[in-house]
Amino acid sequence: MALPTIITTVPTSVPVGDIEVNPITNRVYFVNPNTTAGTVGVLSTLTNRIIATIQVGRFPLKLAINPRTNRVYVTNFRDGTVSVISGRTNRVIKTLQVGRNPDSVNVNIRTNLIYVSSASGIVTVIDGRSNCIRTTIQIGGRPSAIVINKRTNRIYVTNTINNSVSVINGSTQTVIATIKVGNNPVITPALNPITNRIYVANNLSRFLSVINGRTNKLLKNVQLGRLQSEVILNPLTNRVYVSSAQQVKQGKLFVLNGNTNKVIATRVLSSSSSTFINPITNHLFVSNFNKNRMSVYNASTFKKIAVFPSVTGVNIALNPLTNRLYVANDNSITVIQDGPRLTHHYK
Repeated sequence: MALPTIITTVPTSVPVGDIEVNPITNRVYFVNPNTTAGTVGVLSTLTNRIIATIQVGRFPLKLAINPRTNRVYVTNFRDGTVSVISGRTNRVIKTLQVGRNPDSVNVNIRTNLIYVSSASGIVTVIDGRSNCIRTTIQIGGRPSAIVINKRTNRIYVTNTINNSVSVINGSTQTVIATIKVGNNPVITPALNPITNRIYVANNLSRFLSVINGRTNKLLKNVQLGRLQSEVILNPLTNRVYVSSAQQVKQGKLFVLNGNTNKVIATRVLSSSSSTFINPITNHLFVSNFNKNRMSVYNASTFKKIAVFPSVTGVNIALNPLTNRLYVANDNSITVIQDGPRLTHHYK
């Protein structure tokens, strides 16, 4: 398999926060998290040029895209709103009030419903067809990260005050289970749709919580290091990677076998690191902010296969149709070709 290669670096002139890609339209969207006048930039992946800058609300945090409808959803943390953007016109077509300090947003592309968490203790459900609020779901505490199993139509919402995960039935929009996990599950969980397992990193506990998506019960707590910072997985190899990188000293990267939920390997991870895995190539990307570089590993053997200087992105978006990665840096986006272009259809 071909090694990952940098295609180009696109200057943005503004800091780049969250970044997502619409594989159907070949557009990349990224937020500039300005606290007074936030924007969303649009990058054409055909020309690798920024083709639009869209004004949204104050302090935009997260993006979600429905590639089927070509709609982009942006949470504006300071304004308590979600901006709905038309990917065809690159204009805001609706602004919706969704509660105080919204952060996480996710889309179920099969039902065309959008879920937004907020500090008001609610999850707001937006109808993607009408661009109106369908309902609000009372969660309590502080709903935070949202992941969706599109196969089962279940929505999982972490709660950083109640230290729990709420399970929402996407057909009835009701909470059908509340699962106790560890302290401060602020990190976006990893969901394996093949095994129907949800992995919840507990930032202030020494264990990772594994949830059985079929029974909606806690399956196991896996003992790990303190200050877990990320959890990612490759559903094709059924390996789970949990980092506990510290800000001032080295951390660890724990590798779990998803079949047994046991730690099968541990690697040293530099301080201030961020991880991403491409399930298509099984390449593990580790960005190091202090050393101002990104290293790429074979995720099975941990053999280092590439090093990219001056690439320090926390956020990475993958286009599964072209096998290209878009890495958000401070004032640029690095485009990486990670193996051959693919020809399968988006699902």
